[in-house]
Amino acid sequence: MDCISIETFLTIMKTRSLTKAAELLNLTQSTVSHRLKMLELSLDMALIERGKGQRGITLTQAGEAFIPIAERWWEVWREIQMLKTGAPKLSLLIGSVDSVNAYVLPPVYRQLLQHVPAIDIQIRTQQSAELYDLIERREVDVAFVLLERYLPSVDMKPFFTEPMVVVRLGGIQELPASVEPESLDPHDELFINWSPAYQMWHDKWWGSHIKPSRMRLDTAQLILAIMEQAKQWAIVPLSMARSFKSKGDFVIQHLTDTPPHRVCYQITHKSPRQSAIHAIDILNQYSELLKADMNVDLVDV
Repeated sequence: MDCISIETFLTIMKTRSLTKAAELLNLTQSTVSHRLKMLELSLDMALIERGKGQRGITLTQAGEAFIPIAERWWEVWREIQMLKTGAPKLSLLIGSVDSVNAYVLPPVYRQLLQHVPAIDIQIRTQQSAELYDLIERREVDVAFVLLERYLPSVDMKPFFTEPMVVVRLGGIQELPASVEPESLDPHDELFINWSPAYQMWHDKWWGSHIKPSRMRLDTAQLILAIMEQAKQWAIVPLSMARSFKSKGDFVIQHLTDTPPHRVCYQITHKSPRQSAIHAIDILNQYSELLKADMNVDLVDV
């Protein structure tokens, strides 16, 4: 197993096609197939399914399990190359849940891109539970999650908290700044389960014994694509609602009975990678500036 074989495998996984992988690597398809076969022989296991008339790439169970191993191998190889050049380079592997990645952290990412000296940045979007596991295995240097989980090797601290608000399309009639939960028809809700505490609050007003929500989503970005009627509504974090409002005719309403605030936590490994320690400090500096620039409705905790 060598870096060429790993690069070929990861490119095949990225494109899900031997032909497209060959194009990206500027190789013939037969060369790509040969490299894959040599990798399988060195590992003594098949990584992809092979069958007549089969289109695209289908991984074996071993192939699925090998992907994260290959990604770690490739990252270690890149760090070794940087060491060989004698020019240490800052690097940072950042993980975050989707909503924080898309609606809170972009200003920090833009500042990191402009930082001198340059920082090699990788960003991953995962669920909170998965991010804890990645931090524990040191596959991610710092992550932003929405769940508390106590692990011996992981440091966790609150990052920020923000209120949950109603977002809906504006209409001809001006909507009030606040709204009572009982006035909202759950039949018209685009529902997202933000946390166990939020679900308990939601059940108090619109439990299963009442008319349930017809549309349940696993990502808030779908709201932008689905919401098209003034009667539809959703409850989202304030940062997200403001982003929606900047992109279209959306109205933000505060609830008279407020849901639990959303709390975002920052987690790191207690023994981070040496090449990431300084980069984490730089990230923290920009994060503090971000929180200082946030409106008072987004409260640092």
